[in-house]
Amino acid sequence: MKAEQKILPDSAKLIEAAAEHFVATARAAIAKRGVFYVALAGGSTPKGLYQKLATSPYTEQIDWSRVHLFFGDERCVPPTHDDSNFKMARHALIDHVPIPAENVHRMPTETVDAQAVAEQYAETMAEVMDGAPFDLLLLGLGPDGHIASLFPETLALDVTDTLTTSLFVEKFESWRVTMTYPVINAARQVIVFISGEAKAAIVKDITSEAVTGLPVQRLAPENDYFWFMDEAAAGQ
Repeated sequence: MKAEQKILPDSAKLIEAAAEHFVATARAAIAKRGVFYVALAGGSTPKGLYQKLATSPYTEQIDWSRVHLFFGDERCVPPTHDDSNFKMARHALIDHVPIPAENVHRMPTETVDAQAVAEQYAETMAEVMDGAPFDLLLLGLGPDGHIASLFPETLALDVTDTLTTSLFVEKFESWRVTMTYPVINAARQVIVFISGEAKAAIVKDITSEAVTGLPVQRLAPENDYFWFMDEAAAGQ
């Protein structure tokens, strides 16, 4: 399924548009189903979004008691580590909004067994969400076309029978845990954030018929699918 591209003049405008979209999506989900399930991403643009959501008027526009935060992927580090997506989200957003602690579902990656973490997190997702899809799933985009921790040439790309899986990323020499394609593709909305001139080359590859097999190209969301880009990333 082809993404609907939302191209903003610069990163600041992108983040502002994303915050407005996040609020509207959260309010609609809560009004319709009484809860908002969202999977957060790591990266600089998502961080900017979280920081924006932590400010007025955005903070007051969401009933945070009905929001459940999950994480699309995580490095296998403690939650206090600078590489932790949870730590970034906590400092940027979680510590600044009135969300109940029990509604924040981090991956327990301080343990050494990545596959055990993946299995435990899948159980948490099933218990909390009871089979419901995410209302919104956020993704960044790496220069190699990876999304979440679905990296090129890793076995995680072909995992379809579990909600989450573990993998070792050789170029970073690190273990990670990631949600799998079936979870991502089932979400009611998927947003990929693409910002900055450094991403222009991978955007060109993704949209070229000559380049195939990139992880982001394997996305096939069943519902709404958006790219939020700035003009620099779009090559404009």
